[in-house]
Amino acid sequence: MKKYFNISVILLALTAFTACDDYLDVKPSKSTSLTIETGEQLNALLNSYTTYYLEESPWLINASDDQRCDTEMFEITGSSDCPGYSTTSLSYALWDTDIIPELTDENWKHEYLKIFYANTILEKADKVSGLSSQERDQYKREARFIRAISSWYLAQVYCEPYVPGNENKQGIVLKSSTDFGESVKRATLKQTYDFIEADLQEALKIETPFQKIGTTNRWNSVRANKAAVNGFAARFYLYLNDYEKALNYANAALNAHNQLVDYNTEMKVMDSPTTVTINGKSETIILPYTYEGGANSVNERMMEWKEMTYFRMQEDNNWWMMPSESLLALYDKTYDLRYKYHFIPNYSFINTISTPLMGYVFWWKDRIISGPTTAEMLLTKAECEARLNRVSEAMTTVNKLRAARMDKNAPANVINLSASSAEDAVKKILEERRREMPFVRRFMDIRRLNSNTESYDDVGALTKSFYAFSLTNIDKNSKKTYTLEKNSDKYACPLPKTEFEVSDFVIDQNIYK
Repeated sequence: MKKYFNISVILLALTAFTACDDYLDVKPSKSTSLTIETGEQLNALLNSYTTYYLEESPWLINASDDQRCDTEMFEITGSSDCPGYSTTSLSYALWDTDIIPELTDENWKHEYLKIFYANTILEKADKVSGLSSQERDQYKREARFIRAISSWYLAQVYCEPYVPGNENKQGIVLKSSTDFGESVKRATLKQTYDFIEADLQEALKIETPFQKIGTTNRWNSVRANKAAVNGFAARFYLYLNDYEKALNYANAALNAHNQLVDYNTEMKVMDSPTTVTINGKSETIILPYTYEGGANSVNERMMEWKEMTYFRMQEDNNWWMMPSESLLALYDKTYDLRYKYHFIPNYSFINTISTPLMGYVFWWKDRIISGPTTAEMLLTKAECEARLNRVSEAMTTVNKLRAARMDKNAPANVINLSASSAEDAVKKILEERRREMPFVRRFMDIRRLNSNTESYDDVGALTKSFYAFSLTNIDKNSKKTYTLEKNSDKYACPLPKTEFEVSDFVIDQNIYK
């Protein structure tokens, strides 16, 4: 069965661009033809950050060992009060590749929508009026950057890691035009990563500085810039285990921008504590100022976060990131200011659950930075230096980050990490990486660490203990241990079943043994 619908495009005062639906599913029609005739319209499309900034995979948040999933928490919360224990969320948390294809997956659709917009810009840049040749090249490079990021993100979610031996495994559907007749057959992993790398290399020609906008405190993070493209390149090559290239690009990103948010002086709690009433009693919840805003909102403070060089955020549709015991154990609870500001001991009160339970908060209930940041670049640089046996340099690098995250009154030997060997340095830097970027990078890191050539950094199998369940029922009479083996093909999230149907089964599902 084929699905037919139209893409609607609205340009409002040349400042907003919205569209709907997944162009992998669209059949050509007169109404799918976009009328873009001026460079001003293309500029508006590039400025439409709400079109691009959210990453929406529930797989990445729920599937890792950062997210708590156990029967004790379930018994306290009850699935009716806690969306993290709905059968939908459990399907991702417990790697159920049979149930997941039956679920609605907005992530696949929305990332391909971003790619459609990028391809629109690429096709129109040389045809519209009002642009210089330099501007045309700039817009095309920005579009290649958007396409590279979305293609890479899709590969991290729906494909197995790209390591020797996996070259011919299933990649993503490569879309290089707005032609609805273009093939939707999945490429190989090698073809996928070659495609992304070609886009990235074009984007790396962008020289726009990362800087504040006029006299405001906002940064130009919604558009591609030198720090951002080099930051993404550092990430790209780190996940390919090419430590020399990752180090070079991390250095380039830091040379373009190296400011950190100092949690000693620049982080704070909300001016007014949040108060809720539970069982007739008033309860106070102390939240970081980054919580302010609300659902589906983008506020000024997000744009003022000077570490984030490109504005992308991972969404948690549960609205409750529940830190696991293994994650919490990594923090110095006396001196680590990340623990102080981001881990809320009675976050459960927001969900009217009277038992105080921990929640992780960054931006409101549902968003955490996923775009390149100064902190990520320092961690990438430090890890690469350690893996290249430059131990002293690695520890100096990682300690620059810790100086901005640890209480300045902590003893020096608490603030500063030390290492006795390259292996020791890598392990400590990886722990710091998990502390700095929980939930948003952890599952991707598990994939790469379990599949690279070193064994000392392996995370190994993930195990979670929970009840047997189906999409419609949780069986509290049957407890099970769920395991994701180290080299499992289940590190790739299943594609939504709807994609096979609308493509007449040209798109293939991942193969699970």
